[in-house]
Amino acid sequence: MIRVSAAAAIGALTLSACASHGLVPSASSAFPPTTSDDASPLKTTTCAKSPPQWMWIFKGACDAFTLKSTGGSFTLGSYENISIKGSIGYNSAKSSVTVDLVDAIDKNGDVEKYKGQSFIAYKGEGTTVVYAVADNQSTQTIKPVAHKGVPILKYVVTDSKGLPGKSCGAALLGEQKGGKLGWNPLPDTFPVKGDSVTITQYTVPSGLVLPPKGTGLYFAINCF
Repeated sequence: MIRVSAAAAIGALTLSACASHGLVPSASSAFPPTTSDDASPLKTTTCAKSPPQWMWIFKGACDAFTLKSTGGSFTLGSYENISIKGSIGYNSAKSSVTVDLVDAIDKNGDVEKYKGQSFIAYKGEGTTVVYAVADNQSTQTIKPVAHKGVPILKYVVTDSKGLPGKSCGAALLGEQKGGKLGWNPLPDTFPVKGDSVTITQYTVPSGLVLPPKGTGLYFAINCF
């Protein structure tokens, strides 16, 4: 999952500017996820510490995957009946990098405060079903590269108990006018099929990047 600043539909996102809010990247390589004691048959793992996470710490499922210039794929085990899998397409990575993807539902204390501040809940249409954060463990700022027929981003969200609606959307946490963080909904919606929704992006919106370590990139998925 990648940081987006999508044209007129969602405005400019400047997550890297969060560095001016006191975020100082730590000099450390990614820690491998650890298997939780109550792991599901899908071998759900967690990585609720820093590093590999920065800012708000998510306590849901975690996957540390390798991202190359040709892309990479990720799979999160089931957490609160929700599982996520997908891929990032071609990009500007100069070498193989590790990216940690973690989810949470922001209930029952599964998101830790960051510098005393509670996580910013997304209040979009319908029900927010899951949050995810992508943490780049390298010092590179990685940009997506369009490649015919290959999505720059694809992810599938599945709820074994069924998603609450017929369509779902996504939003990204970014800096708003005045310097405050807020959610920016992406313009497209995607149909629910069975108990899953597939979200894809083929074009590269202006300003879309995966920031370097020290700044988490937060997504929300809402269904309605």
